[in-house]
Amino acid sequence: MMSIFQKKIIFNLLAKLGIVLFFLEFYRILLLLTNSRSFPTFGFYEHLIGIWFDVITVALYYLPFIALNLLPLPKIAEKIRSIVLLIVFSLTSFLVYLFNAMDVAYFSYVNKRTSFDYLVYMLSNDETSNLAGDFILEFWWLLSFFILSFIATIYLFRKLKTIEVDLKSKTNYFNLLIVLALTVLIGRGGFQLKPVGILESTNYCSLENSPAVLNSAFTIIKTFDYEGVEKKEYFSESELNSLFNPVQTTRPQHFLNDSTNVVFVLFESYGSMYVGPNNPESYTPYLDSILTQSMYFDNAIANCRTSMDAVPTVVSSIPTWMNESFILSSYSSNQFQSIPSILKEKGYSSAFYHGCTNGSMRFDAFAAAAGFDKYFGKTEYNNDKHFDGNWGIWDHHFLPWTLDRMDEAKKPFFSLIFTISSHHPYSIPAEFNDKVKKNPKDPICGTLSYADLAFKAFWEKAQTKKWFNNTLFIFCADHVGPTKCNDRVSLNHSYRIPIAFYHSSGKLPQIPENTGFQQIDILPTLLDLLNIKTKFYAIGTSYFNPKKQPKIVYSQENLICFRPGKTPLTWNDRIQKKWNKEDQFVIQQMKAIYQHYTNDLIDNQMLP
Repeated sequence: MMSIFQKKIIFNLLAKLGIVLFFLEFYRILLLLTNSRSFPTFGFYEHLIGIWFDVITVALYYLPFIALNLLPLPKIAEKIRSIVLLIVFSLTSFLVYLFNAMDVAYFSYVNKRTSFDYLVYMLSNDETSNLAGDFILEFWWLLSFFILSFIATIYLFRKLKTIEVDLKSKTNYFNLLIVLALTVLIGRGGFQLKPVGILESTNYCSLENSPAVLNSAFTIIKTFDYEGVEKKEYFSESELNSLFNPVQTTRPQHFLNDSTNVVFVLFESYGSMYVGPNNPESYTPYLDSILTQSMYFDNAIANCRTSMDAVPTVVSSIPTWMNESFILSSYSSNQFQSIPSILKEKGYSSAFYHGCTNGSMRFDAFAAAAGFDKYFGKTEYNNDKHFDGNWGIWDHHFLPWTLDRMDEAKKPFFSLIFTISSHHPYSIPAEFNDKVKKNPKDPICGTLSYADLAFKAFWEKAQTKKWFNNTLFIFCADHVGPTKCNDRVSLNHSYRIPIAFYHSSGKLPQIPENTGFQQIDILPTLLDLLNIKTKFYAIGTSYFNPKKQPKIVYSQENLICFRPGKTPLTWNDRIQKKWNKEDQFVIQQMKAIYQHYTNDLIDNQMLP
């Protein structure tokens, strides 16, 4: 068939695109080297699959370049063609390389590829500019490689001179049509009904290796016009609600007095790999001492991987089981319930405390939508002497300060406090530098130790408050933090977090070991503990609900069910497998929960 083509033109084009494929594979190798602990089984076969996804990416991004390269033009226009081709190729390569360079660094912190919505968020928020200097210092070598790879690409491109495409040759028109058709075919990944997407990577490799098989330019373009979730019709309405119904009724437990205050402390990056009383390597001994006196779940999981996704998950029992953050999606304008909106009907006041710059991760906007009465951030704290230089106010200043605001709040109150200091760039205040426990292998450990000292100051002051003995405290991590240790990258380590409920009366029940629990279960469990009588909407279920539901996370368009003492169960629409009876029932539950989740988001049916 090649004899039909103008070989010289085609080989010239393939050589130019081959430069890009070479560097895309090089960026994959950098990702693997930088995050080797996350991909212990990534081998030659996975590299081949990765190259196939790179070929698809090149077809998608370079289609205009390919068309312009083969378009027959009069000789007078050839010089203009050369200039335009250089500009188009340079701009496209710059973006493709930039997306992948960013993810070499970004992946270390969230263990997933960047989506378009998150890219826009990163480019438009204040923290990006605040942290740019730290990232450049930490990843100077990556910036250097990005610059060198881009320069090398343009240098090699210019060495491959643009070949004239004769306007009068019929073969050149044939070249153009056939190559464009092949490019479109490759760009959609083949002849199948739907173009290849993010999910297809798990058809060829394990879920753990999927992010490295993909590349960031691919995931960004695949989520560029993301229109949200698709409606699911696995079950009829009666079948669906028999398996799971998000409209639930509370089961008051009467352990505590009515109108008990609530203080919810959401800890940044507190993964169970470094936190908890059952962990001999814990860096949070003070918090651990409180957890041992609590209704503590030692096998709890986070339903998310980022701070932005954690807040609606814990506040509204709405997880992010889609390719964009709920807060950034169009669904954030839905009518939905939350802890503060439900408690407001029972006379509670509410406040959201977050020491970051106001507007960070759009938490202030979400707090308003969720029904919080007040939002307290860096602006309200109003003392830049306590600014950490990156994110916001140091925890050891901000946490005790929130208690004085609670003194002023109308009782009963609900307060959510989100810590910030155990986050990249892992800074520690100078006066705490000699007090914290550090781990030379993992920089996050020192900041976990510092945050624990800040929590100690908070807790000791809280115990002096008149309202302390009439207050239920909730402790939970937003997600698992990054680690540089190869032995802590399994799925179980990647999502396990501490979750606990504490009351000074000691009346809360002790939780049996290996009891499953998740962030979206917090809202319904809290309502039961507060003796609230109401109907509510939640994707999670109360610990006190006898009908137990799967504990689920979302990754690369897969749903993963965690079961204490058993291997996680992975499911997606395209998995064809014979399950045993127990697993089949769990799959049915997962499908029912996901059908409600998707359809209720689309139909704006998230109220009881």
